[in-house]
Amino acid sequence: MDPYLRRWDGGALARHPVRVIGSLGSRLRLVMRQPASDAGDAGVDGEGLPEIAFVAYTSDERLSGRVRLEASRLSDMLNDHDEYLLVEALAERLPKGGSLVVSEILVRRGELPLVHAFGPRGDRTQRIPTQRHRIVLRAGRYLVSGRLHSGHGEDPLASLRARRPMVPLTDATIEFRRGTEVIQEPTGTIVVNREHVDWVREGLPQPDGAEVPWVPARRVVHEEHGGPSIAEARTAG
Repeated sequence: MDPYLRRWDGGALARHPVRVIGSLGSRLRLVMRQPASDAGDAGVDGEGLPEIAFVAYTSDERLSGRVRLEASRLSDMLNDHDEYLLVEALAERLPKGGSLVVSEILVRRGELPLVHAFGPRGDRTQRIPTQRHRIVLRAGRYLVSGRLHSGHGEDPLASLRARRPMVPLTDATIEFRRGTEVIQEPTGTIVVNREHVDWVREGLPQPDGAEVPWVPARRVVHEEHGGPSIAEARTAG
């Protein structure tokens, strides 16, 4: 039996209906702080909002900085908005390297396969008992492994299918290729955009990077064709 649940398998990972994007209510403005601009307490601001390190992965770059968490969980904050206006974000090209700080960049949720954050955890009072399941999934150039939390007795893949687009995994690791080398980045907790998931299965990743993609499954990577990254294209001129 094929263990891989793919997007085209009977609509198992079907997308949500496309929404009209652009209303003010659908856009989240995230003002980021780079390490060089540290000032004062980096944990909690004057309004009691926790600060987290935020790393968003596109198909060919990382956008990172520190932000204030306006919701109890990062996944809730990401699901509540269709677009994210990132201010003072550090953009790093993947896989070949190079970086720049962009003063402002608008990124749509559909452009982010993965978002990683670390810092204060969500509100303990809102946590419910769950069962943890080891899963492996592919999202474009990335292979992600981690633990999906679902209700006791609930099928984990059915649980993933039924959720809002941005789904958190704990004890997670990201793997991708830099040339022939497999880069592995332990992340702790990562939020996966399930609309980018090409396939998912239960279990652990195969050894020696056997499942790490050589190229993205559905998207053309800008840098492989000599074109600009999202950050470069949207900050040009």
